[in-house]
Amino acid sequence: MSGKFTPEQKYEIIMESLNSNITTAELCRKHGVAPVNFRKWREKFLEGGKIALGESNSGNDYEREIDDLKKIIGEQSLVINELKKISGGRRR
Repeated sequence: MSGKFTPEQKYEIIMESLNSNITTAELCRKHGVAPVNFRKWREKFLEGGKIALGESNSGNDYEREIDDLKKIIGEQSLVINELKKISGGRRR
């Protein structure tokens, strides 16, 4: 097999490496994959798994960022209201 591999093909090759006793060199020869490319695919795959496992326990980064921004907006609203009270609601 040569050329570009689909994500499904990459997944299948990675899973084969995890589920068999075949060496990386043998696996790469079998599928026509350069070992350096296989290592990159496996690293991306494993990194994605770590991220997914971390998010399942503590929510994702976007939700935390949204919560932080909501808190900042709330604090700014309080400051604006206090400044309005101090100035008597006057506008220049």
